[in-house]
Amino acid sequence: MEKGKAAVAVTKEEEEDKKRYQKALEIINATEATPEVCEEAIDLLTQVLEYRCGKYGELSAECAPAFYNYGLALFSKAKLENDVFGAPVQKAMVEKAIKQLKEDEQKEQGGGKENEEAGENVEEVEGEEDDVEEEENDMELAWRNLETARLIYAKEEGHEREVADVYTALAELSMEREDFETSISDFKSALKTLEGVSGAERNLAEIHYKLCLALQLSAKDPSSKAGIMREAAEEVQKAISVLRKTDAKPGELEGILEELEEKRTELLQSTNPVMGGAGGSSSQLGFDKPKLSSKTVVMQAPVKRQKL
Repeated sequence: MEKGKAAVAVTKEEEEDKKRYQKALEIINATEATPEVCEEAIDLLTQVLEYRCGKYGELSAECAPAFYNYGLALFSKAKLENDVFGAPVQKAMVEKAIKQLKEDEQKEQGGGKENEEAGENVEEVEGEEDDVEEEENDMELAWRNLETARLIYAKEEGHEREVADVYTALAELSMEREDFETSISDFKSALKTLEGVSGAERNLAEIHYKLCLALQLSAKDPSSKAGIMREAAEEVQKAISVLRKTDAKPGELEGILEELEEKRTELLQSTNPVMGGAGGSSSQLGFDKPKLSSKTVVMQAPVKRQKL
């Protein structure tokens, strides 16, 4: 009798875990995402990890998908907050600097009011620094959870697609942080992992294209720019070649192939320094929505944020 009750309790817990996980996936894959929505997914996946790590062990195969998607949710939230608050914060800081310069030029004698305003400015800047620190923490936690998922998947054979997905997410995270060297390395690792995997043509094409973007954004040094641009163009050509091998319906990939050809031509003709940040990674050219490196072993437990 007692065993029967225990079995029912376990089954109920498993069902609740599956529901939480499924709801989190729906949030992560939603077309429209906000920091608040991502936070909901993070909370759900925290519960999923607590349950699965307690039942199966931190480095069990059952925990890998939760670590992966928890990392994606943290990464997505950090990116969204950066897009929403990054530009206004920078603009506000510039405006403050200009205002201060004008006041200095006027050579006004210091007064209580000016000192008070200066104190307020310091408090505002400190608050902005706290926001940046939280963003960096989310990025770091995202990396740790993604890397944990990679380590788990890499222990067993048959998870090439999953490992490639993790490498791709790690590469996108590094590109967002403008660490292009690491991003390029992880994109190449993703491509190598998918070598020989049947039916992975679209995944390969997408990774080749994203690697092209990382290469393009890394071309800061004029002396090496031409070579990097040629390498980026080669990646686009590889994406084109791979897509042409797919069993897509006639006309299904026509628009994507045209854009890739234009991108390749643009790269080969490019002579101006690459401008901008990692924003170039946002173009998907009609590929599926991306699923949101180091080889050092990370902590063997759910990497969660501290409750405030």
